[in-house]
Amino acid sequence: MSKVAVLGVGAIGGVFGVRLCRMEKHDVTLCVRKPIEKIVVETPDSVIESKVNCVTDSSEAEPVDCILLAVKGHQVTGVAGWLEALVGDGTVIAVLQNGVEHRERVEPYARGAEVVPVVVNCPADRLSPGHVAQQGGAQLVPEEGRGARFLAALYEGTDVPVKPTSDFTTASWAKLCNNVGAGPATALTNKGRGVLREPDVAELCRGLVRECAAVGRAEGAVLADDVAERTIERLQDADPEATTSMLVDRRAGRRIEADVMTGAVVRIGARRGIPTPLSAAVHALLGSINMPVMENTP
Repeated sequence: MSKVAVLGVGAIGGVFGVRLCRMEKHDVTLCVRKPIEKIVVETPDSVIESKVNCVTDSSEAEPVDCILLAVKGHQVTGVAGWLEALVGDGTVIAVLQNGVEHRERVEPYARGAEVVPVVVNCPADRLSPGHVAQQGGAQLVPEEGRGARFLAALYEGTDVPVKPTSDFTTASWAKLCNNVGAGPATALTNKGRGVLREPDVAELCRGLVRECAAVGRAEGAVLADDVAERTIERLQDADPEATTSMLVDRRAGRRIEADVMTGAVVRIGARRGIPTPLSAAVHALLGSINMPVMENTP
């Protein structure tokens, strides 16, 4: 039996945590501020739910075999105490976050544990504590290695495919292209994805993806020349009222996850000597939304 801790029980933690909670072969603990009795995830095909075991204080936590780190990138420092309590000999920290700097964010707090960066493909919204709406399929793409194999073994027998990749650089930058293609525009306008059908907005979003792709290629990602055009075209096909994580956070009064998205493009672009003027301007605007926001973790 594997001992697993889910650190960050929002949309992503709920979707991937509930699958493990339902399996008797795992001992799963949710690390939360306030206890919940169960997780309920509404999927397009069914409702998945499970009773849960919660811990609300890191002083009561014990080392586990695997941590599903599902807090957002800017919240990692806020859960440092939890990581210290949960990491033991051989612990794997699966970082279920957006962006491209998974290891850089987590390793300073990992106490030598193996940090496994993971691309998460799963459209989902947190409706209330322990209640999540999952709009599409759920998939995990970890960087190939021992930790990825352990993660895949955890999800054997569930409907979650775990597909390790030997080219995590490409996988993570491709996901970031998708994130910057829709997230900033929806958050800044407070509109659903239909805003991308407005010609001027679409052109801005294409520009953001072009800058992201240019920086990603400098980092070694293999991205098509027309990735911006294809990304925005695909995003325009979504339900006009469909949200993004940035939009959901803005509407909920939570801090927008800008630093790991537009912030990463600007930061890494500067290091690589690649101009990113659109990303810098949009990042500044997103930062102005974040200024009055205070939030707690996990």
